[in-house]
Amino acid sequence: MITVNAVSFGLADFSLVFWFVYFQYYWFPRLHVKNFLLYCSVMALGFTAIDLLNPFTATSKILGMLPIIVLLVLEVGLLAFQNNWQFLPAFIDVSILAYLLTEFVDMLVIAGTIRLTSVRFAASVWGTLTEMTIDSVIFTMVAMGILLTRAPMENLIQSMLGRTPEYLFLIFMTVLGLIYILFEYSLQSLADSDHYLIFLAGISGTLLVGLTLSTYMLMQTHLQEEHTQLQTQQQAFREQYTTELNRQLATVRKFSHDYQNMLLGLGGYLEDKDYEGFRQLYIDIRSGWETSNAAELTIDDLSNIPSSSLRYGLYHNYLMARDQGVQLFVKVPEPLTATVATLKEMTAAIDKTLPPIIPSISHITPSMITLELAETTQSLHLSLTFPVPLDAKVDGKNRVVAERGMLDFSKLQRSLPQAATCTLKTKLHWGQLLIALPKG
Repeated sequence: MITVNAVSFGLADFSLVFWFVYFQYYWFPRLHVKNFLLYCSVMALGFTAIDLLNPFTATSKILGMLPIIVLLVLEVGLLAFQNNWQFLPAFIDVSILAYLLTEFVDMLVIAGTIRLTSVRFAASVWGTLTEMTIDSVIFTMVAMGILLTRAPMENLIQSMLGRTPEYLFLIFMTVLGLIYILFEYSLQSLADSDHYLIFLAGISGTLLVGLTLSTYMLMQTHLQEEHTQLQTQQQAFREQYTTELNRQLATVRKFSHDYQNMLLGLGGYLEDKDYEGFRQLYIDIRSGWETSNAAELTIDDLSNIPSSSLRYGLYHNYLMARDQGVQLFVKVPEPLTATVATLKEMTAAIDKTLPPIIPSISHITPSMITLELAETTQSLHLSLTFPVPLDAKVDGKNRVVAERGMLDFSKLQRSLPQAATCTLKTKLHWGQLLIALPKG
């Protein structure tokens, strides 16, 4: 086993733990604290201090793991403080992957340094600085290289939360991680040998490639499932849209036919100079009009929404509301730029909000709902304005109570992410629901 002095040991600890923590949170932008790089540095510094002060670091394998235990306890405690327990299995998976990555790169660099120079130089302070510099360059390139995987991985993690595949993958990752740690401890017991570094680099590299391919295949499977689900959903919405389009075309044809008859009738009265008959026919026509203060919504009016699921879902809710006599106004003044995961959360929030309240709104005058989607640099906002009786009031945080009934938004609030905010208020005969989802 290669031994180094305290300075080299501390430098290596700080550098590797910094990158380990960085990659732990790489696919969890919502878990980032302010000044994230400073957070990584503080965690690395604390780990290094405990590792240097721990008297059992070099003598006991179990007690020597104290810094690792403290680091993990702090990170799990932070998850608990942020009410993000649901991310724990995925966080452990990514932690194992980050550990294998840092081990593989570090072992490879150390083994290469020994081959190009000597064991003595590799164990010296200058050798350690050289190795850590090369490590940092490689880690930076890796971080830049996998930048485009952030959105797909965040989407995958969100979709697997609480599902059986998440825990199966956790077991798989944990077993492989434990196997590697056992190999590492066994090989490090070889006295005065540097050959174990090459073997460890090979093992960690093999596991890293295997886990990366497994994650990639899982991601592709998830994307394929989402694509199939989206196609099915779009087909259903397309059929609904076609039905609605045919209905509107039939209405236009009927109006065209009626319009011709109206003109012929009015023209006949004018030709005969029967102004009383003309007046009576006009009154009859006018009394049969159905007036509306809203234009028909089309799917093209929702072009500012990039998500097909959200776009078709809103149009579906619009048609459903209209069938029940409720006019739904949808406003999306600017194109939305939120992530796929945030738009999925908004789709779920709308689906849990509109269908339950539409039947109640249909019995209130005016029977109309205004839905507006807007966003800031930090969050995506939903504003829902609807009529309520004059005696309505907010009961608690999730119900509007009146003598004639109640609107309950408790299921919606329970389904929202922990970082989301939801506000319910009433003023005179209008109620308003405001939801803000962080964009990550």
